Amino acid sequence: MKRQLGIVGAVLVLAAGSIGMAPEHTRDPNGCGKTDRGWLCMGSPAGGHRPGVYKSSYARHQGAEITVKLGYEIKMKRTGVIAESKWLGTKKTRNGYAAFSKRLPMEDDACIRAKMRHNGKKYISKYLSC
Repeated sequence: MKRQLGIVGAVLVLAAGSIGMAPEHTRDPNGCGKTDRGWLCMGSPAGGHRPGVYKSSYARHQGAEITVKLGYEIKMKRTGVIAESKWLGTKKTRNGYAAFSKRLPMEDDACIRAKMRHNGKKYISKYLSC
């Protein structure tokens, strides 16, 4: 019985170890994009493509706290034209995170993405549901 428990324990340890070694996810989530040291994302109300509160956020996974400028861009799917591009504000990350939210009257034909500026460099996320 002790031997069987030892074997089961060894298998569990090996399985847990292989989970930690799984390859890093390579596809950006919908509405997100990788930056030099984190993720820039656009969050939407459930269902997307509808009026509601949208959130432009930055989550830093390396380095010290930084000050970022966050905003959004809305593109019309039919024409590909940027209909609106606005900055929401500037904020210092806290525990590696900064975000701004805004209620937007999204149309069915519109998609939205987050934008960020830091140290003169502009970053954009992937479009959300476009």
